[in-house]
Amino acid sequence: MLELGLSPKVAGRNLTATLDGGSGPLLLLNSHTDTVPVGQGWTRDPLKADIEDGKLYGRGSNDAKGCLIAMILGAKKAFATNAPKGKVLLAATCEEEVLGQGLETLLPTLPKPDAAVVGEPTGLNAATAQKGLLLLEIIAKGKSAHAAHGGGINAVEAAAKDVLALSKLAVNGEHPYLGKTSLNVTQISGGDRHNVIPDSCKLVVDIRTVPGVPPEEIIDLVKKTVQGEVRVRSNRLGSVETDPAHPIVKAALAANASGRAYGSPTLSDWVFLKGIPTVKAGPGDSKRSHTPDEYLEVAELEAGVAFYEKLIREYFK
Repeated sequence: MLELGLSPKVAGRNLTATLDGGSGPLLLLNSHTDTVPVGQGWTRDPLKADIEDGKLYGRGSNDAKGCLIAMILGAKKAFATNAPKGKVLLAATCEEEVLGQGLETLLPTLPKPDAAVVGEPTGLNAATAQKGLLLLEIIAKGKSAHAAHGGGINAVEAAAKDVLALSKLAVNGEHPYLGKTSLNVTQISGGDRHNVIPDSCKLVVDIRTVPGVPPEEIIDLVKKTVQGEVRVRSNRLGSVETDPAHPIVKAALAANASGRAYGSPTLSDWVFLKGIPTVKAGPGDSKRSHTPDEYLEVAELEAGVAFYEKLIREYFK
């Protein structure tokens, strides 16, 4: 940022910088600096930015350092000549992948934006809605006994019945972009010895929510469906959406003539921007994220720079 003539401010492990074109609305451009662990399966150095056959390889190139760089360069170009009447606040935030000390902590210290763009690899399409996350734990209870003698009440079997019941559960309500709420049992843990009938078994249920369906309604439905005790592990990452008629959505669509509005099933820092009209958009392909040999095409990065520059101009126009 310093090399580009910006004056960044440090807040924890976050950086912000403002480009000021005078009186007008405040637009937040946010993307994250952290990545998931490198993982296995790489055929090249994951921490070295290699360019080969027009592709920029490296962990985080696609998710989401490419978006962040394109945002910074696009904003800089937008204010280089014929600066728009308004302000752009750039925020490079940490710990998006683990939901820690990033945008959630930073946002209350900033002036409230009139609109926001979250940089994630969307192929420069505009996500105008995003699913939320509801995590539940279901505890099936039993009664222990010696496996050789039998008897007792097997908590694993009780939990298995709850898994089958949940597999048939349908949550009412459907969003035009996001579809229906999805529900999956993703973890099962029960028993610690092969010769003891287990008296407890825990299920973890991953539920991806959509706007218009209150999490409390889903929790109540799950409680009526299973025999085990239902506990809420997390209910703070709600679904979000922006009115398609809002200027920030129109600006994002105008910035990419071949783009479309859609609903994103994956989480992002947008969950912390409730009440602020937001779109999620950036260069790259979400399916490349968190994979071995992650890459971003150089042409995609260049298109991202042009996209953010035009989005800024369209929004302030």
